[in-house]
Amino acid sequence: MRHRGSLLCLLTCMTVAPPLAAQAGKDEKKEDDIVIDNRPRSKQREIKEGQTETTEFESDTPFGGAAPDPRVLREERWKPGVGWGFRLGFAFPMGDYSGNAKLSQVADGLIFLGGEVGYWFLPQLFTGVALSGGYMLPDCGDDASCMAWQLRGGPLVLWRVAPFSNLTPFFGVGAGYEWITFNASTDTISANTSAHGFEYVNLQAGLDVRSRSEIYGVFVSWSLGKYTKYSSSVESDLPGFSKEESGSIEDPQTHSWLGIGVRGTFE
Repeated sequence: MRHRGSLLCLLTCMTVAPPLAAQAGKDEKKEDDIVIDNRPRSKQREIKEGQTETTEFESDTPFGGAAPDPRVLREERWKPGVGWGFRLGFAFPMGDYSGNAKLSQVADGLIFLGGEVGYWFLPQLFTGVALSGGYMLPDCGDDASCMAWQLRGGPLVLWRVAPFSNLTPFFGVGAGYEWITFNASTDTISANTSAHGFEYVNLQAGLDVRSRSEIYGVFVSWSLGKYTKYSSSVESDLPGFSKEESGSIEDPQTHSWLGIGVRGTFE
């Protein structure tokens, strides 16, 4: 009877133990599969933000990876609106000031800074106004000190070729009005002279590099104008040398500026 009870107990243990062992193994496996991120929430947030910034940077790079910011997305994003830009460059004087006096005898060059503001009616078409001013490099000899300035402004029209490409050629035409001012002085005399007139045409061409809404590029420009009015004043310690006068320039001639530089555009 005692042997029969022991046998029954052994059979019961053999029947119950395997399922319990199997269940324990499953529970242990599930616990092993669980990965707990013990890093602080701020650290997790920084990692996610870093991944997002990396993705945005790659999409914002014109020449990065496979088709970042593709052309079709640029076309979908575009809409008419206000645009503006800036320019920095150097211009070479050409042509005559008046009579036989060449503009290059008055100034050796022009360092200019300009801006433009207007409206993009089409992806290709910009219409607005441009204003620029700069410091002329005057040629006044060794015995005098002098300064010279130039200011111009007027309407401007730009036309882009392939406006949604990474490299975008453009052409422009404008007109306006131009002023120049010279100040020269020696130990005994000081003179201030200004001249102004219409700028008949201003032609431009260049190449832009696109990065989403910011566009940077290079340009060349050529303008044709004529100074027709002048004013001058002379002050001197010597008697009879001080005077002021203004009027029309005798025998005015056409002059031009050939400019090169860099520019940026924002839409």
